[in-house]
Amino acid sequence: MAISQEMFQSSGRTPLRVYNKQPTYNTYISPYGPKTKHIPNLMGLSLGKAVRYGYIASGFGVAAGVFALFFFAEVPKVRNDILSKVPVVGEYWVREIPPEDNPF
Repeated sequence: MAISQEMFQSSGRTPLRVYNKQPTYNTYISPYGPKTKHIPNLMGLSLGKAVRYGYIASGFGVAAGVFALFFFAEVPKVRNDILSKVPVVGEYWVREIPPEDNPF
């Protein structure tokens, strides 16, 4: 039996998958076999995984936002426009310059 060269071509591409036509009748499901269900997903990401990754990403986002606020806390625009308007601890960032130290 001769092996055709088409099976061993090295084109570097994944061959196309050929899906057969699905049967129109219900297939037999053994009562002794594993119970399988189709879980809807989008490119392998199910709803449960998306929620879990969303929680993790939101935690990293909050941490990055808090870091950015404290990192830029000494920039006057950030201090006056954002940090001084925080309800409970906003007065901490208010910097009043005494009149004798103001050169203007």
